[in-house]
Amino acid sequence: MNRIIISFISFILFLFAFIPSRANTGEPELLFQKANQLYLAGDLPAAREEYLKILDAGLESAEVYYNLGNTCYKMGIIPSAILYYEKSLVLNPRDEDTQFNLSLANELIVDKIEPLNRFFINRWIGSLTNLLGTDSWALISLITFILALASFVIIYGTRRLAIKKALLLCAILLSLMSVSSLLLAHKSHRALNVTPSAIVFAPSITAKSSPDNSGTDLFVLHEGTKVRITDQVGNWVRIRLADGNQAWIPADSVEKI
Repeated sequence: MNRIIISFISFILFLFAFIPSRANTGEPELLFQKANQLYLAGDLPAAREEYLKILDAGLESAEVYYNLGNTCYKMGIIPSAILYYEKSLVLNPRDEDTQFNLSLANELIVDKIEPLNRFFINRWIGSLTNLLGTDSWALISLITFILALASFVIIYGTRRLAIKKALLLCAILLSLMSVSSLLLAHKSHRALNVTPSAIVFAPSITAKSSPDNSGTDLFVLHEGTKVRITDQVGNWVRIRLADGNQAWIPADSVEKI
């Protein structure tokens, strides 16, 4: 019994040792420090360039996106500020500072779209999905699966009925948590990749009923508005608004989050 427990703990420690870290060192760290110093000194254009250099190098973090969002906000580039705040929340959904700054930026855009009322269960699942990112839910699913598997192994190796019953209940609950976390990870991944969100960057754009200029004019959108992309045909994307309205707009008028 003791050998099984020791082996399981060793395996968990081994697993966490190989979980990739988002922390960056070396040149990106120096660029980040330089950008922060420029931001504090009030040289916003230079700070923005340094933050963008980090992203251009293929490196990203919630902190870089957050600081870049703050920089764009102070420069009055509201659509970019909203975009970078949203990108920051993808990596760190629970950050209250980012959520607050995003709400301030959204107050400055023209379009005020009321979200479509959803059934409370759908709202609850959506909130739960956004509580953590895709990677976090997947990691929770993996850990709870390993714990459930370990519980079944210990059940097989013990003869005490009381321990067997307790571990069986624990294993069932852990299995349910693993499946639920996996479903939430899938839902989060689908929201980010299958139907990605985007920010309108055109000062104003007329949404059409079909993917061409001859389509019927439906409504006008302005820069900074968040949309969800549901389809693409050539240089046009079909978008859905928070209030449920759908239309087509040119693909180059939006930037994906």
